[in-house]
Amino acid sequence: MTDKKDDKTNVVVGPWGDEPIENNGEWAKKKLDKALEKNNTHKNYQEKLDRIEIITEKIMVQLIHTISEYGYDITDEKFSLDIGFLSETVKGILSRQEKLPHIVQGLLDNIMTPSPSELGDDVNVYYSKFDAPLLSELVGIAEDIKDDNQTEIAFEPDTESEDITNWNKDDESKGSLHELRSKKINDKKKDEEKDDE
Repeated sequence: MTDKKDDKTNVVVGPWGDEPIENNGEWAKKKLDKALEKNNTHKNYQEKLDRIEIITEKIMVQLIHTISEYGYDITDEKFSLDIGFLSETVKGILSRQEKLPHIVQGLLDNIMTPSPSELGDDVNVYYSKFDAPLLSELVGIAEDIKDDNQTEIAFEPDTESEDITNWNKDDESKGSLHELRSKKINDKKKDEEKDDE
């Protein structure tokens, strides 16, 4: 410290020159903006998914209550499967409205076809037409695939086999697992050295 005022002898002048550096900090701003945009995109996507879940849940709860009020059995196992499919279909419909992909959309595109119908005053109304023969074929194909993938596995006890009762006798003569591993590594190194020659 010094008593002298305005003494500029302790000012360090760097090699950066007299002009300020151009674009100083812009790279950090761009990186931050990109991270924020990515975060906002993810957040918007998640908000859309959450909204779809909430709407679907409200629709399905109301539907189940209405069905129950009319005396239908909602405790049946098949009913649970049907409602689950219907729930996924509703999610697919809402996802399409939000411009999001959903696996059910492909099925709907293939088994449903729009059929225009004219009302008075040149107003076209589109109804969906169900392609029952195609769906019947798809069900048959799905059953065939499901049957092909269900192979039965039979387990047979091996407790009386000599291999099972004497499993550790051979291992004692070989040595510990560490010794076996070391031997295997050394053998591999020897093989590599032979290949290099």
